[in-house]
Amino acid sequence: MGKRRPTTPSPPDLPETLHGAVADAELDLHGMNVQQALRRVENLLETWARRQPGAVLRVVTGKGTRSADGPVLLGAVGDFLREETGGRVAEMIRAAGGGGWMVRVGRTGGRSGPRA
Repeated sequence: MGKRRPTTPSPPDLPETLHGAVADAELDLHGMNVQQALRRVENLLETWARRQPGAVLRVVTGKGTRSADGPVLLGAVGDFLREETGGRVAEMIRAAGGGGWMVRVGRTGGRSGPRA
């Protein structure tokens, strides 16, 4: 029998990925128009950037499969999160299933305002 090696914890300074992360909060945007949705996302980011930088948020847009004109919110919210210039989005990925986004909140920065 060989000796068991003790497990070494990963260094605390290595960032966790968003894949498989548990969300600290969720925002469901179903039924909203683009302007309403972006305003809600802006408010969510602003609140969590002050409250808990590094928090993981799930933003549910839906896939848009039942929308008459196809998916609208998924792309608009994704564009907004990518263009977020206030530093409130540290990283983002598509949520499992493809109907939204997982976002790691950065620190509070300047207000950028939603674009519709």
